[in-house]
Amino acid sequence: TAARAGRKNLIINGGFDVWQRGAYTSATGVANDTYYVDRFFTLISIVTATLQNTTNSAKVAATSSATGFIGLSQKVEDKVYNTLKGKTVTLSAKVTSNNSNARLRCFNGSAWESSATSHSGNGNEETLTHTFTVSSSPSNLIIQLITYDGNSVALASGDYIEVTGVQLEVGSVATDFEHRSYGEELALCQRYYTVAQWYHGIQSGEMYATTYHPVELRGTPSVNQGVTGG
Repeated sequence: TAARAGRKNLIINGGFDVWQRGAYTSATGVANDTYYVDRFFTLISIVTATLQNTTNSAKVAATSSATGFIGLSQKVEDKVYNTLKGKTVTLSAKVTSNNSNARLRCFNGSAWESSATSHSGNGNEETLTHTFTVSSSPSNLIIQLITYDGNSVALASGDYIEVTGVQLEVGSVATDFEHRSYGEELALCQRYYTVAQWYHGIQSGEMYATTYHPVELRGTPSVNQGVTGG
């Protein structure tokens, strides 16, 4: 993982370089709690929304008006957050939004908390930060980039949150975003998800298939099979 590799940024694909599931260069309708960009899942409540891959960033936009929220989230791997027990960490991200409730939010291992400062909503890029202490016995560690103020907020069609440079690091100060090479970032993402090629044949009336993964997977995978070729 990033932590074991001696890297300071504990978020994977925080620069939104890796999109194995699709490019989404034009706005694409998305559902809640679904992975479209590697390692980040969508947060969509009440409203309908789209996701777009802009230049090394991800943009979630509401396409209806209601009281709800939109955003992106990442769960930090247990082998990482268990090394952070009781430590002070800082979450930072570059956020662009036209909604003044866009902010950082996290589950610190035992409770939810939000950054005191939200985006101004002026449509310009702003760096948001939030420093917090990880629980001494964390059950999970989750970060969110979301339009939220303790409850769902009023959203109009066209409201959006665009994020890049997402970083979680040990310490009470947000430092410059750590740029990893594309190959390193891809390998970290492939521990969770990869598109693999299957080689199959028939022997003694039985079909068999073999696949090769580019990196060691984090756990036992589930498989979605698509058939190509003749």
